[in-house]
Amino acid sequence: MNKTLLATLLLSAIFSSTSFAAEQSTIETATYSPSEPLVLTPVVTEENDASLVEEAPKFDDTMHYFVGLTGGMADMSFSLVHATSAADKLSPSSPDASGFAGADIGFYTAGGKGRIYYSYQKMSGESEFDNKKIADTDVTLHLLSADYFFRADKAINPFVGAHVGYMTAETTSEKYGSYKQSNPVLGIQAGVAWRISDHFTTEIGARHTASQRKEQTDWAGSEGKDIVYPNTQSDLKSITTFYMSANYRF
Repeated sequence: MNKTLLATLLLSAIFSSTSFAAEQSTIETATYSPSEPLVLTPVVTEENDASLVEEAPKFDDTMHYFVGLTGGMADMSFSLVHATSAADKLSPSSPDASGFAGADIGFYTAGGKGRIYYSYQKMSGESEFDNKKIADTDVTLHLLSADYFFRADKAINPFVGAHVGYMTAETTSEKYGSYKQSNPVLGIQAGVAWRISDHFTTEIGARHTASQRKEQTDWAGSEGKDIVYPNTQSDLKSITTFYMSANYRF
C-alpha cells in the first residue's frame, strides 16, 4: 500500500515538472519571437562613414579659352661695341632693368593641368656710357608657350613651362645710327597661379628667353676681316622677366 502511494506521488511530481518545463519553453519562445524581421545596424565610425570624408574640389574637366594681361620688369643681356679703329673701342653697359607689358591668349586643357598660349610682349632699355644715354633698344617678343600645373584641383597651382618664338629688336643711337636684329628664341618659365574663382586667376612668375642668333652682324655690314671703321656691333643675347598676370577664363 505504501509502495503504491509512493509510486503515485513520484509520477505526479515528474508530470508536474515536465508540464512546467514545457510551459516555460513556450513562454520564452513567445518572448524572443520578434513581430518584425531582425535588422542588423552597423557601427558607424569615421573610417567607414562616407559622409564624414571630405571630397576634394574638382577642377572643371572641359577645355576653356582664356585671355590675360601681363606686366613686370625686364632685364636684358645686351652688348654694344663701337670702334673707331682696331685699338679704340667703346663698350656701353647693358640696359638697366625696365618695365614691360604684354597680353596672352590661349586655352586650358581638360582638368586644368596644362595650358597652351600665345604671348605678345613689348619692352625697351637704355644703354649708357659715362653715365650718359648712348642708345635705346626696343624689343618685341612673339612667344608660344606651354605650361604644366601641379595641384590642379587646388586654389594655388605652381607651374613650369617652356616657350619658343621670335624676337625683333631695334637699337637706335644718335651717334651711331640704328640697327635691327631679328631671330628665333627659346626659353623656360615658372611661377605660381592663384585661382580666385571659376573665371579669374592671377599669377606671378619668371621667364628666361635666350636668343638663337648664331652670328653677330656689324651695323655697317662689313664681314670677316674687311672691317670698315667706324664700326658698331650689337647683340641682344637674352631677356629675363619677372611678371604678374591677370587672366579671364571663358
